[in-house]
Amino acid sequence: MAWLSKLRWPIALLVIGLGVLTPLFITVYAEPADVSDPVVFSEYRADFAVAADGTLDATETITAEFPLWRHGLFRYWDIANPNDPDIRQPPDITEITLDGAPVPFELSWEDNRRFRVAKIGDPARYLDEGTHVFTIRYRIAGVLDPGGTGAEKSFPGSEGRPSDARSVFYWNVIPPGWNNPITEARISVTLPGPLTGAQCALGAGVGAPCGDMRIDGRTVEVTARAVPPRTPLSVRIGVDVATPPRPTVPWSQKWDAVLGSAPVWLIAAGVTAVAGLVAAMVLMRTTAESPPGFGVHYTPPEGLGPVQNEYIRTEAVPKHGLTATVFHLAEHGLLTLDQTEPKKWVIRSAGTARDWRAVDPVGAAVATALGVRKPGREFRADGTVSAGATLERATAKMGQAVRQWALDAGLVVRKRDEWWVRVANGVALVLAIAALFRLFGGTVWIVPFGLFFVATMNAWKPGVGLRRTAAGRELWSQAGGFHRLVATDSAESRFDFAARSDLYTAYIPFAVAAGSAALWAKKYQAATGTPAPSPGWYHVAGAHGALSGSSAGFDSFESALSSSIGAYTSSQSSSGGGGGGGGGGGGGGGGSW
Repeated sequence: MAWLSKLRWPIALLVIGLGVLTPLFITVYAEPADVSDPVVFSEYRADFAVAADGTLDATETITAEFPLWRHGLFRYWDIANPNDPDIRQPPDITEITLDGAPVPFELSWEDNRRFRVAKIGDPARYLDEGTHVFTIRYRIAGVLDPGGTGAEKSFPGSEGRPSDARSVFYWNVIPPGWNNPITEARISVTLPGPLTGAQCALGAGVGAPCGDMRIDGRTVEVTARAVPPRTPLSVRIGVDVATPPRPTVPWSQKWDAVLGSAPVWLIAAGVTAVAGLVAAMVLMRTTAESPPGFGVHYTPPEGLGPVQNEYIRTEAVPKHGLTATVFHLAEHGLLTLDQTEPKKWVIRSAGTARDWRAVDPVGAAVATALGVRKPGREFRADGTVSAGATLERATAKMGQAVRQWALDAGLVVRKRDEWWVRVANGVALVLAIAALFRLFGGTVWIVPFGLFFVATMNAWKPGVGLRRTAAGRELWSQAGGFHRLVATDSAESRFDFAARSDLYTAYIPFAVAAGSAALWAKKYQAATGTPAPSPGWYHVAGAHGALSGSSAGFDSFESALSSSIGAYTSSQSSSGGGGGGGGGGGGGGGGSW
């Protein structure tokens, strides 16, 4: 899996990038709704007052005829401006009343925060049948556009020369999304300066003339009758004042879901990302140990078995530690290994009680778990569920034994403050997921939290939370030097097999633990010109004394262990279902609603 470690950052950056851009890939689709809302607006009055700074104060008074079984109205506002993609115009709802009294309402966002929705009414009660009056007051900043905005569009109703003004109020005074028919509409718009003209259209496109449009000083009044559902009433009024400045963002509204609704949040996310990476580097340095020198050693540290050697070198229990331990015990005459069938092996005890008392704690733990510590005992790795369960237990006991040995021998000490890096890593992952669901605004916030998470992933490596003592570092140096002998092919690490051919088989368990058995056999063959010999304690059916210069000769035993463990884990994962076996303990517009 070394290749995966090398590709960690490219893969992480790809995943982070896809997460950030997720809102652009998600299309919000809804089946076209039935426009025949049963609620009819007998009168729709809207009073708009625009201040000199471009802020709109609006009051919509809706007289509605309700049937039975309706809770109230909903009103939504499109915050995007079709004439300027850099403008956002979210409403600030200041008051909503029903029949002159306050009414409960809920605010929400829809379609990647493009629409602000007010759900008006009590979900626990229905309105009485008959006439009800809703009053909605809200404020929107930056509603005055430059004078040329919309000048190219045609309006069926026009008075004066609105395009001669420095600014225009170009607005859907009846929004296009009301699902309700409107019997009579009365609109009043008051602007902060002299008016040069006004235009009006009922309906999309060129539309139809409004019922009546009148300019009175700085106020324009518009009326309309029998307005169908989902029919906008739009006005374009020229006002001779300088266009007030208004905040903009350098991207269109669809990017708000990614970048947020203001540049300050994008900058904040960038600063947080840089600060987070610096913090991650500092935190990870606190968990790292500077390695000692690893001069080549031609023998393993005295008294250490292969699992102990690898653990003090890497602070991790080796993947093939169980096989290496069994081989190590066999090398010392405590076990014999006999293949009876492909993927079936028998492990027999061959040592005396005195021999077993002298074994290292890791070997003792494995032998005890396999039930072969006493003379005459045997264990069959035959692919059965029970054999797999025993091997799983032996693997767990081996890990516990080597960790406890390192602590008891004073080779490592606990350093619990390093575990806070793991806590920070977990928190960063939670925050990155929260950012994906836009709990912080734009998904760009995935970047700082995601980068911190990836930069601190090594906090979950074995050894974090432990620190080698001086004695442990000395042993680390020796173990690392011996690792160079069995796991590297450098000229410096060459071994005189001709003089000590017996050490090839003696070091096989260490090569297996290091994952370098193939290289160890290859080194022997390169040095001697003959295939690596098969150990005397390893009896493979049909084999005749050599391992053919590779680790293939050990694959049968490893395969037998894997087969047994696989049978056990499969039995655990398939113990569900309906029966009881294996299931016990131990496991902008609106409408009515």
